[in-house]
Amino acid sequence: MEVLRWVVRFVTHNASLKLLALLGAIFLWAIVPGTPDGTETLSSIPVRIQVGDPDWLVAGSPEPAQVTIRVSGPTREIIRLARDGTSIRVTLDEVASPDTLIGLRRDWVVLSGSPGVVVEEIVPTSVRVRFEEAASEAFPILVRTRGRLPEDLALAFPLGTTPGVVRVSGPARIVRELDAIPTLPVNLSDVSASGRVEVPLDTAGLGGALITPQTVSVGIRVTAVAERRLVGRGVEIEGSPGFEPILEPAEVDLLMRGAPSRLDAAGFGEVRVVVDARLLSGMDSGESRTVPVAVLGVPDLIQAVPLSDSVQVIRPLGGREAIR
Repeated sequence: MEVLRWVVRFVTHNASLKLLALLGAIFLWAIVPGTPDGTETLSSIPVRIQVGDPDWLVAGSPEPAQVTIRVSGPTREIIRLARDGTSIRVTLDEVASPDTLIGLRRDWVVLSGSPGVVVEEIVPTSVRVRFEEAASEAFPILVRTRGRLPEDLALAFPLGTTPGVVRVSGPARIVRELDAIPTLPVNLSDVSASGRVEVPLDTAGLGGALITPQTVSVGIRVTAVAERRLVGRGVEIEGSPGFEPILEPAEVDLLMRGAPSRLDAAGFGEVRVVVDARLLSGMDSGESRTVPVAVLGVPDLIQAVPLSDSVQVIRPLGGREAIR
């Protein structure tokens, strides 16, 4: 018991001074770096390439994409470096060749937060990097749609975007194949009034190219639909059926639907009602066949509805062959 009382007195006597001494020792241990008492090998260190030359881009990953480094320094700093990870950051201001062998420098190893650590060796000592030509161009925007407007509405103007063009930057092999950048489809079925909608651009197939901006504003101007009737448009055969057909009916009325301003400004002289001659292939003498009609030459933003959507085509008995 006497020993126990002595221990208690030792611990409690000048306890505050003893606690301060302990804290001081811990503080000194924390700020005084350890001795560089060893080395460590760190594997799977990624190599990252940054190109400052605007005419070139990195094509794929360097070969090899990861290397091994040997470091020395304070043990706890090496442990921290291994735990937090590091990389080799290669910065090139200009590219001399599309296929370049780059010698790795030890000062490219990122050692921030690990004072006293020294890079002794990098294995392998170099990596192969392939580059490709870069390009940056402005392109118009193609507004794509799906669905149809409600029956009582019509577009008064073509769909337009703000901005009107976007810039595409990336591999020249991709950029130079483009002629326009489409939007994701605008659903016309959801339109109930004029307005604007924000629509993302379709980036599918653009690889690593960057589009700026990536979203555009699409303006939609609609109005109440109006109708005009075109009477007695003659039905034509588009192509050569190989004989002179009889058409019943020979004329079809058309209902033209659209915004009043579009109908008033439109010219309908180019509107034609046709039958595709390929639908008449193999007809025998005296045979009749009912085939659909199509309307060609319809002005933009106007819908043509044939009041008879099909005609009967007859190949006459003993009729003479059409002149080819």
